[in-house]
Amino acid sequence: MTITVADGTGLATADAFVSVAYCDTYHAARGNTAWAAASTADKETAIVRATQYLSEAYAWQGLPINQRSQSLAWPRTYVTDSNGYAVPSNAVPGEIEQATALVALAELADPGVMAPSYTAHSRVKSEKVGPLAVEYDLSRTDAEGARPTILAVRDIVGGLLSIGAGSLLSGQSVRV
Repeated sequence: MTITVADGTGLATADAFVSVAYCDTYHAARGNTAWAAASTADKETAIVRATQYLSEAYAWQGLPINQRSQSLAWPRTYVTDSNGYAVPSNAVPGEIEQATALVALAELADPGVMAPSYTAHSRVKSEKVGPLAVEYDLSRTDAEGARPTILAVRDIVGGLLSIGAGSLLSGQSVRV
């Protein structure tokens, strides 16, 4: 598999925000040995899944530079970071690259973790069989609650989200 990394021009064919080399460097600096031990093909598929998740699951500020013909959410115009600085529209921001590396690591460890299957009617509030009883946590009953929360990703990308927006998929709080 060969991935096409977004180059800042709004490619219609891009399927990754970062390269394998970027993730290799990122994870080596943080001692994430599971990443180093994986094959290049597994790393590439994890990066593509991470990119797809980040591209589709959030309400980002601004607009894609090539509108609907652009395959990924980034690069974008009219974006400012949490400090009010303009984000260049000719590149994928460092925050997105870092978040992609983190989500790719999660996807490498558990393929499909960011796109879990969810069936609402199968959740059980309580169940009792003889003397045994089980009650499940129903604090999140929507599909978005089935995704893992990677707090570092939320922290990294939070300044690039639309004001008051979270995940596009839930319309509620940021979940990654």
